[in-house]
Amino acid sequence: MTKDEAARCLSVLLHELTKPWRKEKIHSDVLEIIMKLRIQAADDERYMNNLLSNIAFAGESAHALKQIWSYMLREQTFLSPQTIEAMLTDAQQAIRRRLPELTARYERPFLSIDDPLERKRQLERSYGALLLFNRIATDFLLEFVREENETAASVFFAADPNEAIEVFHHLCSVYASRWLEGLEVD
Repeated sequence: MTKDEAARCLSVLLHELTKPWRKEKIHSDVLEIIMKLRIQAADDERYMNNLLSNIAFAGESAHALKQIWSYMLREQTFLSPQTIEAMLTDAQQAIRRRLPELTARYERPFLSIDDPLERKRQLERSYGALLLFNRIATDFLLEFVREENETAASVFFAADPNEAIEVFHHLCSVYASRWLEGLEVD
């Protein structure tokens, strides 16, 4: 399977996966999470620090989801949903232990934004995109391993795992961005 074929196939699958979603509901879910963070923070500085921590956690969780799919592709095997959840839980526990050092790394791109209001907007956009990326990737993986989908899903075993992961990352990002279009956080 070529990279283009993997991209077309994955795009169709992600479209089918997200077709029943409603933009209003997605926006509402993201806004609810962001508003909870705002309420929990004592001030804007604490809020932005919390956003950064959550961006680091979500970013590393996205990486873990890609590694889980990479493992299945390389080993040409289907993991059970319970195994996927356990692997993700283990990865997230490791992420929590390293969160301070990870947060510093994720902070770098935002340091160049001088305007605090714009920095906050960029942090909120980034966090919203990562939340959706992870939801799409998680839902995809859980559908990928469903017994009734294994025959169709096994076509990805013919793809170069590195190319399939690259396409997976790109398309999950594109779909997350599309779902976030028009979201206003004030």
